[in-house]
Amino acid sequence: MAVTPGGVEITSTVHAAFLPEVWASDTQDAIMFKEVLGKLVNTDYEVEVASMGRILHIPHRSNLAVQTKTEGLNNAIDFNAVTQTHQDITISTYEYSAVLLNAVVQVQSKYEDRRALAERMGYALMRGMEVAIANLFQNFSQSVGAYGGDTSDADIRRAWQYLADAGFYDGASWVFSPGAAQSIFGVDRYVSKDFQTQEPAIVTAKLPTMYGHPAYVCNLLRSPSSGAHDNALLHRSSVILVRQVKPTAKEQYRIEWNADALLIYDLYAVAEAEQPTETPLSQSGGAPATEVLSDQGAVLIRGK
Repeated sequence: MAVTPGGVEITSTVHAAFLPEVWASDTQDAIMFKEVLGKLVNTDYEVEVASMGRILHIPHRSNLAVQTKTEGLNNAIDFNAVTQTHQDITISTYEYSAVLLNAVVQVQSKYEDRRALAERMGYALMRGMEVAIANLFQNFSQSVGAYGGDTSDADIRRAWQYLADAGFYDGASWVFSPGAAQSIFGVDRYVSKDFQTQEPAIVTAKLPTMYGHPAYVCNLLRSPSSGAHDNALLHRSSVILVRQVKPTAKEQYRIEWNADALLIYDLYAVAEAEQPTETPLSQSGGAPATEVLSDQGAVLIRGK
């Protein structure tokens, strides 16, 4: 025979006053990508503008031609001269990240908001600089591959040859998006232990050194369309980064709002370097030779 219980149950509804809400001791944070490109480019000129200046002038210097001397007083020396110009870099990218942290929030929050916000502001500046460098790749005159397609060993070898033809054997780096990296993982010579002396990429999920140049994966490369990215092989000298003001933190108490104003800013410029070609120049008809510039130290690798 069924038993019919009497009375009522103490449920979460009737007992709500005794059931607290709990906030997690840690926050769920947005992903922050690693800095890659800022560490692979030329920053040597930063010391030139550390204390003053807005426009940086970088003179070009071309190679001179070798000439054959015939013996005899009537065969005078032909003096070589090249009309040289310079590259101008205007330091005008002025970026910042700022928050106004209310005093009530600071005293009542259980989280370390000031520290966390400072970290996020610093990341915002790093990200802005990485994107600015990545946007230069589309302008490289040398290119291989196709947007949206796999990056093949033939593409990689041809990119290597572009730099080798120009004399760049050391000091260059491969930079790939995750999509391009996964297509390279499909090439046996890069992932199989039969071809690699180091631990293979199929184990580490890291790209090995390829044809003498280290390889990196960057999440902030330019994407001209869905599933396509501007990857690159670039020599350190091919891209110039001038940080006149590196990320600098400022703080001020604002009495009118009873809040702390927090700010981080920087001032920099990025530019593709104008590099004189290796081929020596000789004047024609008694006039100085005219310099020839190139960007032979960088290759755009179109891919995933």
